Amino acid sequence: VTAREFFAQALLNAPVRVPAGSFNAEWNKATVRKQHNIPDVFCGKVTAYIRGSGGPASDRWKVLYDDGDETEPADTNPELPHVSLQFLRSYHALDNFPEFPGRVASSTAVQSSTEDPIDSDTGDMDSDDESEDEFDEGAPEDDETELVVDGATDEDECLSTPTFNHTFKWSKEHAEVTLDQRVKDGVGTETWNPKLRWDNSDLDDSVMKTGYLKYFLLFFPVLLLPIWATMLQRKGFARYGDSFITGKRRMSVGLLLVWFGIWVFMLLNPGLQRHEYWNATPDKLKLLPNHDLTEVTSLSRHDFDRILSVFSLPTYSDDFEFTSAHSGSNCGPPEGTASPDPLCAVRRFFDACNERWASVFIPGTFLCLDESMFKWLGRFRMPGWMKVGRKPDSIGHELKTLACGACKILFRFELQEGKVPDNLKKYVSNFGATTALVLRMLEGLKGLSYILIADSWFGSTKTCILLLTWGIYSVLNVKTAYRLFPKQRLMEALKPKGKGEHVSFQAEVKMSASRSKTIFGVGHKGPGKMSKKHQKSTGWGPDAVGVPLLLVSSVGTTLPGDDRAYRSHIPDEECPGMMKIVKKSCTQPVVVAIWRLIFHIIDGHNRQRTGTVAMHDVWRTQSWEHRDFGELLMVILVNAENAWKYFDTVGKEFMCLFRADKKVNPRRQFLHNLCYELITNPMLNESDRDNNTFVLGEDADIREDSGGTTTTRGSGSKSKKRARKTIVTEAIGEAATEVEAATIEAEAAAEVLLSLPAP
Repeated sequence: VTAREFFAQALLNAPVRVPAGSFNAEWNKATVRKQHNIPDVFCGKVTAYIRGSGGPASDRWKVLYDDGDETEPADTNPELPHVSLQFLRSYHALDNFPEFPGRVASSTAVQSSTEDPIDSDTGDMDSDDESEDEFDEGAPEDDETELVVDGATDEDECLSTPTFNHTFKWSKEHAEVTLDQRVKDGVGTETWNPKLRWDNSDLDDSVMKTGYLKYFLLFFPVLLLPIWATMLQRKGFARYGDSFITGKRRMSVGLLLVWFGIWVFMLLNPGLQRHEYWNATPDKLKLLPNHDLTEVTSLSRHDFDRILSVFSLPTYSDDFEFTSAHSGSNCGPPEGTASPDPLCAVRRFFDACNERWASVFIPGTFLCLDESMFKWLGRFRMPGWMKVGRKPDSIGHELKTLACGACKILFRFELQEGKVPDNLKKYVSNFGATTALVLRMLEGLKGLSYILIADSWFGSTKTCILLLTWGIYSVLNVKTAYRLFPKQRLMEALKPKGKGEHVSFQAEVKMSASRSKTIFGVGHKGPGKMSKKHQKSTGWGPDAVGVPLLLVSSVGTTLPGDDRAYRSHIPDEECPGMMKIVKKSCTQPVVVAIWRLIFHIIDGHNRQRTGTVAMHDVWRTQSWEHRDFGELLMVILVNAENAWKYFDTVGKEFMCLFRADKKVNPRRQFLHNLCYELITNPMLNESDRDNNTFVLGEDADIREDSGGTTTTRGSGSKSKKRARKTIVTEAIGEAATEVEAATIEAEAAAEVLLSLPAP
């Protein structure tokens, strides 16, 4: 077998043996597994070896080491070296072993290693950023080490290819930072506001005249709508024929937007069965919008259910080359996509959203990087399924998300597909999984002097320096990834300090032969009390006062900043045994104030999306693809709402009223009007409109089951009786009208006959 085939098989099965005489033969996976009883998992590693071929040498085992050498073991059952997954993946695409440029120094090092070198200092993709043991001292600390790795010195080359070629050493004493690094770089400390790029929106004048729909379509991948409607029409016609939509109408972009608007209507009025939304009375709708679904919508209940039964997202097609996910034509998958792709059902729509948001939105100075969860409690696991216990919605798809700190618009995300596929992504082999993810998220913002705020999952000294080489400043929380960070010294210096005090250490990072930049680590003691576990891990003891916060930063200063306001519970002297809330404040340096101002932005976005009523409460489905679309639709709705609040004049006025009177609800105002504009959108043609929308068609109740198929139920329910009564009443009325018309015609004919002269 070739090297490519060998290592491809080694990734799937371990250990792997190739029979003698078949070194150049076609590898048959099923035969090899059956003959040699290959287990699927072997101690979390892959043990690889090749048996020799030809003559007496066929009884010997050739052990493949990292440098490509062969050794002859002393016995027939040798102790084979454990080769890491990263090592095997690196060889996967090569046919000549010795030409691999990233070999480990020796086989002994590989054999004795107990951790995956993919990300030894920042943890793997499944690590917990909010670890309960925030101050674990298990990892080595390296606060005075010069780390030099091959890299580039030219600034343009650094911007294109990130490298870690920097020498630095932390100061031995506490050092205040009084000058912002941005001032040293000539950038200045001025900030800029986010902008919407309407010139890239691809929206016509009729949509731009709307007050709410234009914000929704600005963040929706609109170029997918035509091929999306065509795809649904094709599937609906194949299943239902001409009766797919009432009146033999074809699925169009306007009707698809109406379908989305009905979901928003249900989101505004939760608690009803799906069929009740078409005949609900005001007493059932506690918060009745300004429109009636039965009179305004162009889709009947059966139309809605039929569309739902065939609903799916546009996907990549292997018959075409990749051009752009957000395009109005068929497109192949991007380079590097697995085949077959387990996330094929949602990947193109996810990629199209990222492309759309990057083209229509320019974020402000401050960026927030954090996690979001798409909840999934279905019977069958989705690809990339994760359980993250620290999250309110802890089971489902996890996404790393990037948002603007000013207007709270989420403009980039990356789906976590699992440890193995995520570790094959860009930059991982060079910098580790966590740092690589940060670089991928900010790749399109290189050299623009943005300021990134992130929590401890993303925070490390290595990440801070690499972003600085790209012209991006950062303030990152550090908890467990403290290699190259003076954590122990900061904790020791911070222990005797009081609330609101801080300690900081500086380091001059040599970016090139003639250029250096300043980073600094700061420890701040905030109000509160640590848990017993944290007291033990820090070594501060039970009498410790305050909660430490450790940051590594390349921007800001340690000069006094805005005080931190917080609430505290103290005993109420007037009511013994009761507690009362008092407002207090705590001093903090500028860099800590910046971090606390921005770090919770995505958490607020997640609360807006999941809120008291979320899309997963309204859209109950057994299809994980439908769930992912529903959750991403909510992200688009929240983005549109936040854009309306920040950029629109009416939205700004509502926010002013909300600050003065909490009873004013800008969110509900926006969703009400957006729902109406979706249902009556200007893209509806005359053929799309149906004045008699409450026509039930055939006497059957079509619903979606767990597999997205349709089932036909009997007509014994009250709704069926009402439907039959309506049909009978309409038939009687039509018959009476016909009789009346015939009578009028007969009377007219009699008058004509009487007026004729007698023969």
